[in-house]
Parts: sequence; structure tokens; C-alpha cells
Amino acid sequence: MSATGAVVFLPREGNGVSRMLEELLFDPAARWLAESLRAAGVERFFVVCHSDDQEKAALCFPEGTEFVTGVSEDAVEQLTAFLGSLSGKTLVITKPVLLSWKAARVLTDESAAGPMDNKDTGVYRMDAALLASLLGQGSGLEEALKENADKVGGRSPWYQDVYSIRGGGEARAEAELTARNFGACRLLEQGVRMMDPNTCYVGPRVQAGEGTLLLPGTILRGETVIGKNCEIGPNAMIRDCTVGDDVTVNASQLNESTVDDGTTVGPFAYIRPNCHVGPHVKVGDFVELKNSTIGEGTKISHLTYVGDSDVGSHVNFGCGTVTVNYDGAQKYRTTIGDNAFIGCNTNLVAPVRVGEGAYTAAGSTITDDVPADSLAIARTRQSVKKQWAAKRRARRR
Repeated sequence: MSATGAVVFLPREGNGVSRMLEELLFDPAARWLAESLRAAGVERFFVVCHSDDQEKAALCFPEGTEFVTGVSEDAVEQLTAFLGSLSGKTLVITKPVLLSWKAARVLTDESAAGPMDNKDTGVYRMDAALLASLLGQGSGLEEALKENADKVGGRSPWYQDVYSIRGGGEARAEAELTARNFGACRLLEQGVRMMDPNTCYVGPRVQAGEGTLLLPGTILRGETVIGKNCEIGPNAMIRDCTVGDDVTVNASQLNESTVDDGTTVGPFAYIRPNCHVGPHVKVGDFVELKNSTIGEGTKISHLTYVGDSDVGSHVNFGCGTVTVNYDGAQKYRTTIGDNAFIGCNTNLVAPVRVGEGAYTAAGSTITDDVPADSLAIARTRQSVKKQWAAKRRARRR
């Protein structure tokens, strides 16, 4: 049987700051703790914090978490009711700590009981009904825990990876390293490969599929989900994205977007929020996408900006293409049909539509819609002045 509830205190330090709400690798320490406990089977949380911290703390814990602040007159009654609704043991965490995913699994497993020592890390395990009863009888929480709970600390056989995050300077640096190690080890356990875990930075909510390879310099942040058999990096950052299977992201940044199976991104590409890149798309070097949908098999190989656009499947973008989406006051959209061919150095001045199978000539500035299967040429006709260069050189001599 597992402990399915946790009581978490987010105490403030002498400087009026809660260490648990300070960020470690882009996420508050409280979120690292909550995610490790959730992964270990904890289903319900009761959080005690300062009233000014509740809004920020609520972002760290799952929906349905109960909160109580120091100004609540019925704080003990609320805690007692929460404990009374649990079965078995509950975890109580009173100090700023991090738990590895492995440690959280062990601590929530009631069958893993073993001898305790007297080192107090602020992590306790206690029968929920007993704790509720003692609080109802007027006992203080600290007294009840110290006399009746399992203290988790020291070198107990089932104690692993409980790290205090109090203090600054060296202690702060150690906390950052601890978070980095926790994030990397969690994905390694899921079958992800890392050439050098010391150079990969993985947030507490990130998920990645089996067989995916993270190369040095990879940063995965927020609610990012990476599929199976991907290759991410080197030097790639992905934030709040969903990435499909068999995707390659090389030295690029992706933000708040979706990338489907089999697509390659980079090197040096930049995908901004609200993009949906379809399957088997090529987003090449020095390409920027923003608020756009890209259809299956489309190739945007290099030096191109696609913003506020709806692009069909199997479109080819020539080098230097720009969707001109902003007139200084308002944004406009560009629509490109399936199998269109956009010539090099084309400017598509939105709002504009290029039909299916249509071509634009290299160097064109397209301001009017292009019908399907047509060729649009928007440039001046070339003229040649024979011997002009030779005459110029002669004049200079």
C-alpha cells in the first residue's frame, strides 16, 4: 500500500522568502517536489504557506490541492479533515527539501519500512488517522511528528536522495546541481539516452520517449513532451512543446509549439509560439517560424521567415523567402496551397494567397493572389548594357 497524501510546508526564511518558491532550473523547487511525489503515487496535497505565496504556490501543485495560510483561523481543523480523509500513512514535509524520483517512490512505499535514525531532514511518514487524532486532541504538529512519525534521514536502509535546499552561495549551487541530476536521471530511467548527463538540463514536468538521444547542451523546459527515437541537440532549447517521434532538433530553439513525426529542425532555426509543424517537414538553417501551420513534407531549407501563415503540404520555399506580415499597425496572414513552389528571395506581402501548384519567380514581391498552377513574376525586366563595365574602367584609367 502506498501513501497517497502529502502535507507540504513552504516556510519563509528570515529574509521573508520561501526557498521552495525560488527557481531551480527554470522551475520552483516546490514544483520539483510535487512532481516527484506525483510520480511516486501521491494523489492529494495539502499545502501550508504564507498568504502572499499562495498564488505562486498554486502553480506548483496539481489541481485540487488544498491550501491553508498562516492567517486561517481554522488551519488545524482543515488539516485534521484532510488527514481524516486519507487511508494509511501520509508524508509530511516541513523543511525546504528536494526528493529524487527514486527517493519519493521509496518513501511512499509503506512496505519499505526500516529502522530510522535521529537525523531530522524535515521529511516524515506517519499514519494519517493517528496524526489527525493527536491534532484533534490538542497536540502540536511538531510534537506529534517527533514522537510518532518515521523520520526519513541519515543512513536508514530506505533513505535516498533527500537534499536540503536552505542557504545561499554554495548551498544554492548544490541545489541547482541536484535538480539537474534529478531531471537527467528521471529520463534515463525512462529509456532516454544522454551522451553526457552533466550537460543536459531537464525540467520536472518534461517527458521523453524511449530511445530518444539528448546531446550535450540540451535544455528541456516547462511542459515539454518529446516522442520516441528523437535526437535533440547539441545546444538545443525546447520550451512547452510537443514533439513527435523520430524528430531531429539540431542547435535550435522551439517555444510553445507542436512538431510532428519525422521532422528535422535546424541547425540555428527558431520556432516561436503557436506553430504547428507537420510530419516530415524540413525547417533548415536560419529559418524562423511564428504563429504558423506548416503542412506535411514541406521544405523550408534556409534563410526564410514564415510568420502568421497557413502553408500546405509539399511546398518548397526557396532561400531568402519572407512573408511580409506586418504593416506597422496590424498583422496579416499568408496562405500557400499544396505543392506550391516559392522562388528564392520572394516577398509575400500579406494578406495574400498562393494557390495549389503555383510558382513564384525568384526575386518577386507578390502583392496579389496567385491562382493555382500559375506562375507569378513581379520584378522589372532585365536590361543589359554591353561594354558598360569596360567603358567605366577606361574612364577611371
